[in-house]
Amino acid sequence: MADLSRRIDSGMDRVAAAQLLGCSPEQVGYCPRCQGLSRRYGPGAEVICRACRAAEASSTGGLAR
Repeated sequence: MADLSRRIDSGMDRVAAAQLLGCSPEQVGYCPRCQGLSRRYGPGAEVICRACRAAEASSTGGLAR
C-alpha cells in the first residue's frame, strides 16, 4: 500500500490518485492547506489530507485535530 502520509501531487491524474486513496475519482479533491490531492468528498472524506494531518501531529506532539 502507498505511504499516504506523503503528499499526493496535484499534477497526478485523478484516476491514479483515487487508486492510491481507495476511492472513486469523483471523490478526489484538493487539500486546502497544501493543494495536494485527497479524498475530499463522499463517505470517509478527509478535508485535510493525511500528509498535512501527519505534519500537524508531529509539530504539536500528536495533537492533530
